[in-house]
Amino acid sequence: MASITPVQLEALPDVGGPAQPLLSVRGLTKHFPLGRISPTAARSVVHAVDGLSFDVRKGETLGIVGESGCGKSTTSRLIMSLIEPTAGEVVFDGMAVGSRALPLKEYRRQVQMVFQDSYASLNPRMSIEASIAFAPKVHGMPHAQAIAAAHELLQAVGLHPAQFAHRFPHQLSGGQRQRVNIARALALRPRLLILDEPVSALDKSVEAQVLNLLVDLRHRFDLSYLFISHDLNVVHYIADRVLVMYLGRSAEIGDVASIYAKPAHPYTAALLDSRPSMDPARRRTAAPLHGDPPNPIDPPSGCRFRTRCTTAEDVCAARVPPLAPLHRRHAAACLMALPGSGHSLAPAAATHHPLPEEAANV
Repeated sequence: MASITPVQLEALPDVGGPAQPLLSVRGLTKHFPLGRISPTAARSVVHAVDGLSFDVRKGETLGIVGESGCGKSTTSRLIMSLIEPTAGEVVFDGMAVGSRALPLKEYRRQVQMVFQDSYASLNPRMSIEASIAFAPKVHGMPHAQAIAAAHELLQAVGLHPAQFAHRFPHQLSGGQRQRVNIARALALRPRLLILDEPVSALDKSVEAQVLNLLVDLRHRFDLSYLFISHDLNVVHYIADRVLVMYLGRSAEIGDVASIYAKPAHPYTAALLDSRPSMDPARRRTAAPLHGDPPNPIDPPSGCRFRTRCTTAEDVCAARVPPLAPLHRRHAAACLMALPGSGHSLAPAAATHHPLPEEAANV
């Protein structure tokens, strides 16, 4: 039988050029309503994501970090349009997601997601090759060619098709299943991959292999990544820029080298100090961050981190800190970084007060 050469789906063109962000998130908000205690009581809401704004540039990896419950996974699902936002918009290469110019089916061909739970992400009744070939078939590729393309992608992620194509998810290890999920995400030739804790369930040796695979695939397929993780060392290795989230809002955003060398937000500094170290001189006897995050149903006024911040002052409760650009490609939402904010540790007032939108473009 003659071998079948797969017909690859064509990569969609770059509309706005390299200067235009691939993904722009503006004012993204998601509040989950709760039931009323009584018929006359006001309905409470969970402030999962509150006014989030950032860009993902073409060809870069943006890492999102923060404690559990800060809104990282909710943000990824909002960007994928798996849940409806309360407010805000998502723009992909200059086109609003869900508009006539970019309907959801076309958008989801260009943006794919890899989830944390590698087993739950796969259909246990479908073989590996069938799972990878499913999406191309939905987009019109003939069955035989979709299977051939699935075999090529298995080879690209380091799984030999003759050995793995006819297996089922329960017959694979966690690292192998995650490689299958990555191959399936690449089947439609996307331009952006959203990776939600893709290596957190893997042991360290397999984690390193998957991270190196992602770095290789990014250059091979000309991809951009939105990489979500609670592991700051992993983000330091793979990301170009990092967004630090706290209780649904941006705390700091900027180049990885700049933020890891000199964090401007107290929360970012505490996260970096909490990383384990083998150096005896860097070991800590006290926790760098005390207390639990506030209740997202009733978040603190002003700066949401003030209830756990050792440098908080009265002005922190009265004023919501905007993302203030510190210098090129680095911004922090802290009144200590905003000139003339009223905080005793803030620099002197400047002649120009940047708008929050300016910080989203750092």
